[in-house]
Amino acid sequence: MQTGFSLIEALVALLVLSVGLLGLAGLQLLGMQSSHSAYQRTVASVIAADAGERLWIKLAEEGGELTQADVQAVRDDWRDHWQHQAGADADGNYPVSLPGMSDASITCDNDNVCLISVRWSEGRFDEPGDESQFEYRVRLPVDITNGSS
Repeated sequence: MQTGFSLIEALVALLVLSVGLLGLAGLQLLGMQSSHSAYQRTVASVIAADAGERLWIKLAEEGGELTQADVQAVRDDWRDHWQHQAGADADGNYPVSLPGMSDASITCDNDNVCLISVRWSEGRFDEPGDESQFEYRVRLPVDITNGSS
């Protein structure tokens, strides 16, 4: 009467084990996605902080005065530096970069606050067309004029 019952028990145990292993694989994948997302957000933070530091350096170079043209020059140089890094340096080290970076901007308002924005796409994890964004604000101690330097 109980012939084959052990085989059914073994198959049920195998099914339960398989579902458990699939759950663990899903958790591992989610952990990897979260880790990669955190890494990219950290790189975006470094990129934005670099722009803020470049604004302060430009302010010092210009003797404490800053114009919109100066901000534009900083933005162009900063964007070019971060968007066009490729390959290894002479020591074989690869630069830190954000491969999916689609836009980087610096806009300053009348209160001397500059908003630095970095956008990127995590192609492997985002839906098509979705972008992540990091914003960083820097308050400068001088008025930013519209005149040319």
